[in-house]
Amino acid sequence: MSALNATLNATVALVNATVNATANATVKAAAKGGIENVVIDWKGIVVIITLFFALIVMGLDAVGPDLVFGGVTAIYMVAGILSVREGAAGFSNTGVLTVMALFIVAEGVSQTGGLDILLNKVLGSASSVFWAQTRMMLPVMIASAFLNNTPIVALLIPILLSWSRRCNVPAKKLLIPLSFATVLGGTCTLIGTSTNLVVSGLQQEMAKKDPTIPVFQFFTITPYGVPYAIWGFAYIVLFSFLLPGHEGSGHTDLTSELLVTDKSGKVASSTLDASGLLDKVGTSHIIAVRTAKGSVIAPPLPDTVVYAGDVIVVQGSAQDNSTFANQNGLQVLLFEGAGAGDEGGSIASGDEASTLVQVRQQHDAGGAGEMHTGAPRVTVAPKADIIGKTVRETGFRGRFDAAVIAVKRNNVKQGGRLGDVVLQKGDILVLSAGENFDAKKDDFTANFKKLKHLDSAVQREFTTVMRVTGSPVAGKTINQAGLRGVTGLFLFEVHRSGGEILRAVSPDTVLEEGDLLLFAGDLASVSFLLKFDGLAHQQEEQVTKLESHQVDRALVQAVVSPHSPLVHKTARDVRFRHNFGAALLSVHRSGTAVTGDVAAIKLQAGDVLLLETGPEFAKIFAHSPAFALISTVPNSAPVKKNRMWLALALVVALVATQIVEGASGKEILHLWPGSILIAAVMLLTRCMNATQARESMDWEVYVCIAFAFAVSTAMEKTNVALAIAEIFAALSRKIGGQTAALTAMYLVTALLSELLTNNAAAAIMFPIAAELAKKLAINMDMMSIAIMLGGSAGWILPYSYQCNLMVMAAGGYRTKDFAKFGAPFHIWLLVGVILILGSADKVYIPLIATGIFLAIVLIVPLVYGLVLSAKQRAAIAAWAASNFTKEGRQAAAAKPAPAGRTDDTKDVDTWRQ
Repeated sequence: MSALNATLNATVALVNATVNATANATVKAAAKGGIENVVIDWKGIVVIITLFFALIVMGLDAVGPDLVFGGVTAIYMVAGILSVREGAAGFSNTGVLTVMALFIVAEGVSQTGGLDILLNKVLGSASSVFWAQTRMMLPVMIASAFLNNTPIVALLIPILLSWSRRCNVPAKKLLIPLSFATVLGGTCTLIGTSTNLVVSGLQQEMAKKDPTIPVFQFFTITPYGVPYAIWGFAYIVLFSFLLPGHEGSGHTDLTSELLVTDKSGKVASSTLDASGLLDKVGTSHIIAVRTAKGSVIAPPLPDTVVYAGDVIVVQGSAQDNSTFANQNGLQVLLFEGAGAGDEGGSIASGDEASTLVQVRQQHDAGGAGEMHTGAPRVTVAPKADIIGKTVRETGFRGRFDAAVIAVKRNNVKQGGRLGDVVLQKGDILVLSAGENFDAKKDDFTANFKKLKHLDSAVQREFTTVMRVTGSPVAGKTINQAGLRGVTGLFLFEVHRSGGEILRAVSPDTVLEEGDLLLFAGDLASVSFLLKFDGLAHQQEEQVTKLESHQVDRALVQAVVSPHSPLVHKTARDVRFRHNFGAALLSVHRSGTAVTGDVAAIKLQAGDVLLLETGPEFAKIFAHSPAFALISTVPNSAPVKKNRMWLALALVVALVATQIVEGASGKEILHLWPGSILIAAVMLLTRCMNATQARESMDWEVYVCIAFAFAVSTAMEKTNVALAIAEIFAALSRKIGGQTAALTAMYLVTALLSELLTNNAAAAIMFPIAAELAKKLAINMDMMSIAIMLGGSAGWILPYSYQCNLMVMAAGGYRTKDFAKFGAPFHIWLLVGVILILGSADKVYIPLIATGIFLAIVLIVPLVYGLVLSAKQRAAIAAWAASNFTKEGRQAAAAKPAPAGRTDDTKDVDTWRQ
């Protein structure tokens, strides 16, 4: 592959300088079996000290790795350890530049929806984390054996984020496995990773001087790499509980109160066990039942019967609580028992319903230094100059770039028109912030205090009406189509073309072409549906008539102002598309979605309109009296399905050149200019626009990798890396034996790869490994394989491998997440390496052994899912939880509460405390 060859050339050039300067000293030191010949001067001491503190800073997530590496590199240049050219060399490295170009290519494919469709066909649906990881990793490992790891990860990250939502599997359970799977697959062939090419190239140079040394072939590593990959795969699926889960969806200590109504289907007049309410949805689980008479049953028992009017209290993340309500047909309570559809609602209650009271926080959300993206909630300061003024007189939009969407005073919501509410000291305001909202401005801090960003996972709920248009959906059940159990999305009604209306829709309902599907969900759900193959929005005809080009359009939220000409009129009455250049997709009102034909809904002040429109809409109507606030929904551009096959063909052509190039050994098209060329064609053919291309590039990853090259160079120049390697090499010589030497080389290279780039670690270890191979008469291919496997083993620190950095940003991981999962992984793989490399020429032994192990790992869960019923599986899970978790043992030891429905089960206020 050209990108890998480019990385090879850059690394070999770097290594040549190191080898020319230190080769003789290295060989002598290795021969003498000591570290005394490795000289570390004051420059090396500076490198050791700065790296020590840098790792601590990054480990604490105090400062981003890009800034840390940049600061360390600056110190090295000022101290004369590195020249300015060496410090900046990483920015011109073709491998790093290729990463950035592939970000653009991935964006182009993503904008057409092509990979979503293809991968969804391959991935299908998964009912658990185990099967989601299995379905994802096996094809990824096969692909990464022949393709560069970086483009695979870049292309799959957005798809897996969407697919995880569809399967209701936390994305954090998939993204680290994605990165690790590409690395494991890359160890199976020569071109699977750049590290393999670096080592192979160094061995080839050595073979020119010594004819007894073999030239590394394309599949030389395969008999050892495949068992290594299988062994690693088994760890990931068996120990995935070490990965973070739903924490990123929202705080898991939030409670929601959900009302059982006559329309709650099988829930009303049923036991908790029979209704399925005891099944967890992500982090959400029932903690109490409050009867219509006010008594509380906590903890609830399986045979507790719930009736219409009862309130189910669930605890979990905000997003999971919302999904729990949708899946079970329960109504979210808003204001001290007032339902979403109560007449008591008002404009002032709009988003207070979905952010402030609907989800009560038992503990403060977040801490210092934490980034928040939710709706800001503030308290009016005692000496604020806005006291005594109405919301309208204050001019929130022009003054703070925010709109007031809820006011609460003394824990009582303020009804009526928000514009007429006179603000007082201590009032709690919930705001909808615009793009230029800045809570640090002096004017804002003088008027407000106690700023808290409410959970962004609790979004406005919109009703989206989609029409079944084709075979991907028509003729399949709701379950088979993948429209059941999608996080934050609930299909509550189906309108047949013949006029029949299906409510409380069963997941076994077979969909027909022409059916209208009514979904309730947040903005992310709307974007998900608009990209779903086989469905088209009810207003598609209006969308297709928009004058702006599809590639430039996006979703926009617009709040109808109190004096808007739209009030009490329908979109059809005002010729919305003609006058505003936008298509109305959905309406949100007072905490709830509005159902029916969206074009026939009479709009009210405070309604939030979801529009598809061009980029000029926000500028043209920013000061229009029709709208109080306008905000663009990020990453909401419509998919360009008519460009899908073109985008896929371009990517396939690029990949094909790399496969042919790797097999033939002749460069056809370098991956960096090839990627730029493909991106340019995608721009010209309107697969994406220039803004989307620019925003797709992750500059933090680029800067971090570039500076990491400089840090690696400093370690090599000052002999710090060589000294570390010599210590471990000396241990292997004392132990003796082929397996010990191979294992030591693997371990040392693996540990170095956590600190350096993978290629640098492998290159540093290669001359030492070659000398050990001569002394112990070990086949050079075997020693190179040990270095290759170790060079790819960057599991603990996210900065050790560029794919780790990519998924770290996308998944919102912390350094300790990688360490918690990666440290045991190192030990697991070390055991595998001892068995695999210890087999020497009997390569069939690890192949057969790991093949059998893989079959067991896959067959046992398959049998478990097919043979046992859902109730039996739930009973086993409950038994395991009660016996193997601290909370379960404490609950089992406690005396269970009675299952009766007496009014004195537990005092409500006592329970709340």
